[in-house]
Amino acid sequence: MTLREATAAEIASWEDLVWQTPAGVDLMQLQPYAQVKSATWAYRQMVHTLPGVGDLPVLYLIRKVPPFGQFWYAPMGPRVTDPQHLQIICDDLKDCGAFAVIMEPAIPAEGPETKAELISSVPGLEDFIPLQPGTSTVFIDLTPSEEDLLASFRQRARRYIRKTGDAVIEHRTDDEAFEKLWTLYVPTISDRAGLPLRPKEYYLDAWKLYRDLGQGHVILAYSEQGKEEPEAGIYLWQHRDLGYYRDGGSIRTPAANGLQYRVQWEAMRWCKEQGATTYDMFGAPPSWLVDDKEHQMHGLVQFKTAFGQITDTVGTMRLVLDPKRTAAWDRLGVKIYWRLGRRKNPLFY
Repeated sequence: MTLREATAAEIASWEDLVWQTPAGVDLMQLQPYAQVKSATWAYRQMVHTLPGVGDLPVLYLIRKVPPFGQFWYAPMGPRVTDPQHLQIICDDLKDCGAFAVIMEPAIPAEGPETKAELISSVPGLEDFIPLQPGTSTVFIDLTPSEEDLLASFRQRARRYIRKTGDAVIEHRTDDEAFEKLWTLYVPTISDRAGLPLRPKEYYLDAWKLYRDLGQGHVILAYSEQGKEEPEAGIYLWQHRDLGYYRDGGSIRTPAANGLQYRVQWEAMRWCKEQGATTYDMFGAPPSWLVDDKEHQMHGLVQFKTAFGQITDTVGTMRLVLDPKRTAAWDRLGVKIYWRLGRRKNPLFY
């Protein structure tokens, strides 16, 4: 077993260490994301030692759920790409004290069989409900010129970007911009997509946190001059060489048609200006499920794939370390804790 707590020096340089992992950084493996989740989760910064890699940092969120114990969650981690490294990590975790550990490793997947093979190779590892949409996503290479980047999009995206060329675009980080974005986000996520929402304060606090770190940015779009309320908008993270589309929304009117493509284009342009080389559209159905109309993200397929191809990882898995406590948690515990906290958070995780 090589699992250990990160040293003070490693914690001080945590961001650099995560950036150097085999799969590269994911912002959910950095300390600010733990702060976003701090209302219900504690966290530990741990280090695994892997052959050929050395010390691998992993941020684990910790949820205590008496009397069942505690479970851990590595959001969008561990940042490994080799199945053998995940096997070592799972072995490391046997004595961590949790009854189960949820993980989203960055191991590439060519189809559902990749995950099935990985699960069959690790005792206690099992499939789990998807928690983060970014396990399958669309990455955009921002290094080409703007002209070449635009030319790389499908005709659908190019057409809408050109159609909305006269739109009014605002780049903002003020609190009022967050309120305006919220009025777009709610109907898009809740009404059209049919997905549950966390409380408004959760989103606003997270948006402001990353804004205050110099990493959060809002783009609002209006179909014409004089419009009082935005018709499309997004919240994005941009840090070092990475840009993230995090949250967004739009209204459905003839005048606003296509603005959702325009704000993405403006986000890519802005991230590129800030020095980002990759833009993560954060979330898509697995490439082998793009035709599945029952998938909760099916509505985004045409939109996001107009900008690029889907890249897949194996997705969310759970390592069961104590089968009896995990079974009791699944049967009773999660229902009890969800009912206790559903008013504050209908999304338990």
